[in-house]
Order: sequence, then structure tokens, then C-alpha cells
Amino acid sequence: MICVDMHCDSVAEALKTGRDLARRSQQGHTDLPRLRQAGIKLQFFALFPERAYCPGRTLYQVLRLLDYASETLGEEAGAMMIATRRDLEQCLATDKIGALLTIEGGEPLEGEVRILRVLHRLGVRGLGLTWNNRNELGDGVDESRSGGGLTRFGRQVVREMNRLGMIVDVSHLSEAGFWATLELSRAPVIASHSNCMAIRDHPRNLTDRQIKAIAQQDGLVGVNLVPQFVGPPGAGPSSLIDHIDHICELVGDDYVGFGTDFDGTDELISGVRDVTDLPVLIEALRDRGYSEASIGKICGLNCLRVLRSVLPEK
Repeated sequence: MICVDMHCDSVAEALKTGRDLARRSQQGHTDLPRLRQAGIKLQFFALFPERAYCPGRTLYQVLRLLDYASETLGEEAGAMMIATRRDLEQCLATDKIGALLTIEGGEPLEGEVRILRVLHRLGVRGLGLTWNNRNELGDGVDESRSGGGLTRFGRQVVREMNRLGMIVDVSHLSEAGFWATLELSRAPVIASHSNCMAIRDHPRNLTDRQIKAIAQQDGLVGVNLVPQFVGPPGAGPSSLIDHIDHICELVGDDYVGFGTDFDGTDELISGVRDVTDLPVLIEALRDRGYSEASIGKICGLNCLRVLRSVLPEK
């Protein structure tokens, strides 16, 4: 079974704490040995410049994170950077773990689409347009009362990402920004780490209408293990499966995957300590009655479909 995780913050966490992602650690939630133990074949690594670097130093921090990712997630460590469909297929045919680099929040672009192109040349293949706040691309969920969506620059960025073959990520985006993005994008979009508002009423979660819209464009929702997005205190794997159930009931099993948010949160749902507990979630799907075919889609095949559709061929 091919397993894919569409979001973790492990590069930023490891750089901050000084640990090596190529070596097993007792710190944090992921590293390459633990990803291998868990059966993860492809990991999206978000490069997140923390709020301390805003304004003015986010590009600086993203470049530091890029360098650290290149240093610790290379071929010698047993990983392979995924930039094209050819890379993806090559990785799937080997025993290496795929590493796909994304950026969380458009602040590092500094209002200049040329910087997006440079980051693309350096290997970045996805962008979450905003974090919770407002930036030069649009409004995040914390600014939803403003009714603001994408800016003119944000629209330019979405168009350029489509042209380049980059993954557009709408997690953290305001609802108005969400609808503007889906109207504009010619390629499938993902919500890499968001859950269902119908199950847990939280601003970071998606409405049924949003989930249906993502599915109609052949995109994907990655369910998130942050407790407050999942359920009440003590929520565990069964509560997370409730979100997967809801998405499958709304749109079918082709439009949901995992976007754990490992190393982006201090606390995970009950019963999950780190990535090595991913099999607990897979077993919870079996206990809920999911077929092996459906589990295969949720664990990774759905995400591979989107990547094959979006990434440049070579």
C-alpha cells in the first residue's frame, strides 16, 4: 500500500531544534527512519516561515529551510526530491521516500511573481496561499469577517502556479478566497490539512459546499490530526474517521487523504504519538468497514492522481 501525507512542518521544527531529519529521533513527530517504519512513501514537507519572520524576513527564512531540506533529505539519506511526474514514477519504483516541498503562506513572494518562479526552480512544488492571517495574496481564515478573498496579486499567483505545474493549497484561506481560487484555477486544488465543519465547527475546517467544490474539480482534502480540528477533548482515531466518513458520504472515496500536520502542533489526537502510529489510523478505517481498495485510495492513490494531473511531466 502506498501512503502519502500531504502536510507536515518537520523541516521548520527540525531546523529550530537542531535535529537531523535523516536520523531517528525521540523529538518531534517525523524523520526519515520513522517515515519508513510507518510506511509513508511520499511526504509533503511544508516550509513555514514563522510569524517571527514577518514582515520582511520570510523569504530569508524559506531559503534557509530550503537549504536545510536539501541537506537532510537527499539521496544519501534515502529520500528523493519530487519535482516532476517523472521523479514521482521513479520514486515509486524504488525504495526511496519521496519528499515534495511546499510553502505555507505567500509572504515570501514579497508581491513579486518572479520570486515564485525562482522558488519553483529551486524545487518548491506547492503553495498554501495564506496562513491564518492576511497577506499580499489574500485573507486567511482569521480575517474571514472582512469578506476579503484573493487580491489581484493572489490571482496572478494562482494563474502562474497553474502554468508552472504547482499545487494550489487552500487550507488556511478565507472562504471568499477559497471560492475565488476554485473559480480561477484550471487545475485541481487541495486543502492539504483541513477537516469537516459539519463534524467539528472550527474556522479551519471546510463546509460541505467547499468539500463538494473541491471534488467537482478533482481535487483532494487531507484530514488533519490537530485535536481541536477533530473533535472534543480526548478525540481519537475514531473521531478522525468520522471526518473521512463524512467526506466519503458527500463525494465518495476519491477525494480524501491524510494531511497530518505532524510537527505543526504540540498535541495530536489521542492514540497517535507520531508518524509511526499511522497504522493505527489504517486499522481504524478497517474497523469502520472500509474495503482495502478504499483504504488504498485514502492512504495514497488519491493524492498520486492529483500529482500526476498537476506536476510538470519532466
